[in-house]
Amino acid sequence: MTRFSKEKEQEIIKLYRAGKTQKEIAIFYNTFNTSIRRVLLRYNEKIRTGERALRFCKHNPFKRNDEYSDYFLGMLLTDGCVYQRKGAKYKRINLSLSERDKYMIEIFQNWVTPKIKISTNYKKEFNAFTCSYTFSNEEAVDWLLRKGNFYNKSYNCKIYTPINWTILRGIFDGDGGFHSSSRHLDFFICGKSLVFLQQIYNFLKKQGFTVYLKERYNGNKIKLYYVEIHKIQEVLQLGEFMYNNAHIFLKRKYEKWLAFYESRRANGVNSGNEMAIQS
Repeated sequence: MTRFSKEKEQEIIKLYRAGKTQKEIAIFYNTFNTSIRRVLLRYNEKIRTGERALRFCKHNPFKRNDEYSDYFLGMLLTDGCVYQRKGAKYKRINLSLSERDKYMIEIFQNWVTPKIKISTNYKKEFNAFTCSYTFSNEEAVDWLLRKGNFYNKSYNCKIYTPINWTILRGIFDGDGGFHSSSRHLDFFICGKSLVFLQQIYNFLKKQGFTVYLKERYNGNKIKLYYVEIHKIQEVLQLGEFMYNNAHIFLKRKYEKWLAFYESRRANGVNSGNEMAIQS
């Protein structure tokens, strides 16, 4: 049986809490997994289950504070969640999208860590499949909870950090869209949280857009709030702001906007700004 000094035991605990597995620590100290486990138990450290270990990410991807951090903040506020299972010690971060947008989940997976697998689930109420990615990192959870309210998010969503065009693009890709016809294009974002939709409304208003905040009921008699822009020139300009120098966005929404944008340019009409999309 391997015996460790107090200093080494403290180092083992520190490594384990940082996300190292028992096997990785055992290899580092040239010992057995069971020896590491005994140290962990002696310090009353909760042993991670296989599932927990598979879901654990060793770094906080959001600390980069880059385009992806902002974009996925916006998307998680709409199509994601931060949750904690009953009896579990750690919170988890989940992002779920429809199967047709699986490539975005794969981008999220590669940005966080490719080691954690994507799951596919059938949603009976929608008669459709969704793709989901879940990971655990306490620093990432803290980062997100400082940026927005994720508790009872459907009705109480709120963002604590100033909205920018990248965050808005993530929000839009989660809960927004374009209504289009051969002659018109409307922009909208919808949701159940009035406070959140008011924040989006205020951001767009300050940017000079003619924006509307409306209340409607869906087929299930659930109240929804809509932020909308109807003027064609403003929708074209808004798209330029959202997609200019962008590296990440849902292609199907961008392509709907781009098709209308290019048709207007072909007819000699544009918003007066040039745009650069990064691939």
